Amino acid sequence: MNKRIFGWRPLEAGRRLLALAGAAFVLLAATQTLLGGVAGKVVAIGGNASDLALDEARGVLYVANFTANRVEVVSLGDGSVQSSINVAAQPSSLALSPDGRYLVIAHFGSFTAGSSNNGLTVIDLATNGRQTFVLGSAPLGVAFGIDNQALVATASEFILFDPITGNTRALGSFSTLTTKSLPQPVANFPSNIVGASMAVSGDGLWIFGSAAVGSGSSGGSGSQSLEFTYNVTTRSINSVLWTWSPPPGPRAVSSNYDGSVHMSGWAMFDRQLLNGLSQFPGASGVFNIGTHVFDTARGRLYAQFSTATPNSSSQQAAAPPVLQVLDADNLAVLDQFNLPENFAGKSIINSDSSMLFGISDSGILMIPIGNLDNMPRVAATREDVVFRGNFCDRRVTSQEVTILDPGGGNTDFTLSVSTPGVSVSPSSGVTPATVRINVDPNAFQNSKGTVTALINIATARGVNIPKPVRVLINNREPDQRGTAVNVPGKLVDLLADPVRDRFYVLRQDTNQVYVYDGGTQTRIAVLKTANTPTQLAITFDRRYLMVGHDNAQLIKVFDLDTLEESLPIYMPGGHYPRSIAASAKAILVASRVAGPENKISRVDFASRTATPLPSLGIFENKIDASTILVASPNGSTILGAQSDGTVYLYDANVDTFTISRKDFPSLSGAYAASNFNQFVVGNSLLNASLVQTAQFETGTGKSSGFAFLDQGGFRTTAPDSSSPGVIARVTNQSGQLSRATRLVEAPILPQAAQSGQAQSGASQSWVQVFTRSIQPLYSRNALIALTTSGFTALPWSFDASVAAPRIERVVNAADNTAAVAPGSLVSIFGANLSPINQATQLTPLPTALGESCLTVNGLPLPVVFVSPGQINGQIPFQVDGNVSLILRTPGGVSDTFNLTILPTAPGVFRNGVAGTRNDLPAVFRAANGLLVTDTNPIHRGDTITIYLTGLGRTSPAVDAGVPAPGDPLASVIVPPAVTLGGVALPVEFAGLTPGSIGVYQINARVPSDVPPGLDQPLTISQGSGASAIGVRVVD
Repeated sequence: MNKRIFGWRPLEAGRRLLALAGAAFVLLAATQTLLGGVAGKVVAIGGNASDLALDEARGVLYVANFTANRVEVVSLGDGSVQSSINVAAQPSSLALSPDGRYLVIAHFGSFTAGSSNNGLTVIDLATNGRQTFVLGSAPLGVAFGIDNQALVATASEFILFDPITGNTRALGSFSTLTTKSLPQPVANFPSNIVGASMAVSGDGLWIFGSAAVGSGSSGGSGSQSLEFTYNVTTRSINSVLWTWSPPPGPRAVSSNYDGSVHMSGWAMFDRQLLNGLSQFPGASGVFNIGTHVFDTARGRLYAQFSTATPNSSSQQAAAPPVLQVLDADNLAVLDQFNLPENFAGKSIINSDSSMLFGISDSGILMIPIGNLDNMPRVAATREDVVFRGNFCDRRVTSQEVTILDPGGGNTDFTLSVSTPGVSVSPSSGVTPATVRINVDPNAFQNSKGTVTALINIATARGVNIPKPVRVLINNREPDQRGTAVNVPGKLVDLLADPVRDRFYVLRQDTNQVYVYDGGTQTRIAVLKTANTPTQLAITFDRRYLMVGHDNAQLIKVFDLDTLEESLPIYMPGGHYPRSIAASAKAILVASRVAGPENKISRVDFASRTATPLPSLGIFENKIDASTILVASPNGSTILGAQSDGTVYLYDANVDTFTISRKDFPSLSGAYAASNFNQFVVGNSLLNASLVQTAQFETGTGKSSGFAFLDQGGFRTTAPDSSSPGVIARVTNQSGQLSRATRLVEAPILPQAAQSGQAQSGASQSWVQVFTRSIQPLYSRNALIALTTSGFTALPWSFDASVAAPRIERVVNAADNTAAVAPGSLVSIFGANLSPINQATQLTPLPTALGESCLTVNGLPLPVVFVSPGQINGQIPFQVDGNVSLILRTPGGVSDTFNLTILPTAPGVFRNGVAGTRNDLPAVFRAANGLLVTDTNPIHRGDTITIYLTGLGRTSPAVDAGVPAPGDPLASVIVPPAVTLGGVALPVEFAGLTPGSIGVYQINARVPSDVPPGLDQPLTISQGSGASAIGVRVVD
């Protein structure tokens, strides 16, 4: 992006000058090169379209053909040009009255002096009558309100026009607009020449517009526009002069149904035009490429915008045209579709939101948006696939992902991955298809952190741009601490609640805050931010969460008691609040500003507004765009730091900045402020005067996070994102580090600052120069680190010495007997078996859990639960006879435990619950589906189901840790015999229970000659093993 120009100029009464600036953050749409199918139909009109109007009653679309001097009448049914209406020269804008009778056409006749032909043509569609009205200056746009009066914006005034009488009423004049004169150089377009666009809200009560000030060039360093709002009810108009960099392309204006928000160019505004609510990141400002239109019924915004660098000699897109489906509230990208060609201006949708019509390169582009969900598309069912290897298991591991068409169709796909050691099979096919992702841990044996690989998805027939699947491969060692929790997306900030056992994770790519319970580390809420959130902060009264942004001129606010959105804080025009900090005295905001100087502002929370500080104490209020702010927990100070090495200190006691120093050539990484007048920036510990008192080591990698706690703290580092991170305690105020411990994966790491950020608010993408990656929870039960695959939970005593594990006994998990067989669920008892309690619901079952893993004759044993005294898991099907069991934990390796595995060892589960009993045999009557008890006894002629484990191998074979199939059923190889009261029961099925792991069932029929009794023996015999339980039998 080019440097922003922020030019002030005298304005007439009722108008104000504000500014906007883009950020060069290139979305996937700008870099996508693999094109599949396309969404939409192109209607070529043999000229340049400049405006369009929808006439649903007549089933046609009117298109102003600017260069051919006609209005094309396009059929809504088949998209054909039914007829053409010849009109006066250069029809630049048109509008249909709400009653459907009058079509008003504006003519941009701004030729050289003496030959101007500015005017309006009114066509009575009921009688085909036509009238022409001459205007004194060039009309830039026309739009009807619900009152059937047309608002006409000209180069010098706003006019209210009555199409019935031809009467006009002046609403206001101005002298700031300078229109282009015709003729213009070749290869130019109406959006560049006319320099204006207008749109009406769905209810017809508001009209919005934008008109270029000056030349309106699509190139250069900046551009001004007059943004205006017309209230149809009061017939009043409000206008604001905005300065833009890059220019406000695409040349389009659109509104939601009630006019509460509207888009102009690449920015979203409220009705007052004072705040940029959100904006497209990385828009280039090219006027003749792109569009946007609201779909209020679905809460969507359809948009295309160019991210190519503007070039005055070439205004063609540098990337294939892509339609983005965005969240209408915050412009989060929901989906992306390939287009047959570029949009080139205004778009509209019909009344039932089934069709979109937009100006395009050839004329008109028609897209059936109501049918987008049914068009051929391809998507994966998972964003991330995580492989957590361990020191017990070096086999190739696999996971399955479904590739589907969200609309249910059969669409082709091709998968590709470039990372060695990762493969996918099949690599192509037709949806729906289940593909297997295979990872060879030996290819990553030198990477002890988390390696990221991408599986790219392409489609020839599908119209969407599928998101890649992120594959995360972790190979931890026994000494690496923490439990990694996968959270997909770009995570940029982490904040623990100071009075609640919660923590907050900021996901930038979806514009969301994730709220997690500190005790369970489970997500309890999702909060929607504005576009490109950057940092979190909590008000000093601990009631509100504030979120800063890089592509919105406001701070989102959420009530932490209700987790509901509160009123936002509006920034001054052109201020993008990247960083926020709240002291006991003031809330300060460091902003990227659409002008030559970035500023720190002060928030008035009661009025939800912010005002730039006149100075930072004795220092000028001129900061780097990378400036980060953080407050001490006790509210006494706010630390500021920027990438060029400058640091600041705000003192709440005197309510001003007291210190500014530049002792470092550059700064990045961790930042923190303590209650004891100590501060950390990067690898430096600073005192109350921001003078360095200690330099932390750099041998463990880049600075990532720091959190003060009491008079000590915690520090995280890592050499790179695929290496293990390191966490260390800071034990005293001198900054001494102790007990450095390797993390399971790396914390998030800072990015290099962009050159030129310190000099101005140049239009650049947000770069995460400073990182906050470690937070102690309020309960002091755990620490949370923001890491490569999501976040990592660490026990408070993560660095405590751990005793070596000891296995004492192994039993059948069903009945606690010593006999076990291949595939048996087992419980292993002992001491120091795991440093934590942890259970899993993952399938397949992991072979390592809670930093512990078991092997049987070298084969990994799938585990479902670990604790210091007990581990529950499943014996692999491949082993039997005399075997050796070994456990590995962070405390070391256990002695070998010798175990005999029998071919079969049936054991009935004793976990049935009835009344006060919770140890009843798991036997159920098919007649009522209830557990067999004394009050629900077995009847002669019943069919019963017995749940047990230890029945051995099956056909087909099933891997340990994997749910049993339902088709075909996995039947046992050695058939069991079942008797009840000494009478044999015919066995109808014996095998693994579909969908379960290690659980078998026997379906048996009770003959009529079974003796009744209160405690009849039900015996299951299989090979040399047997299990017997007592049940009640009645006639």
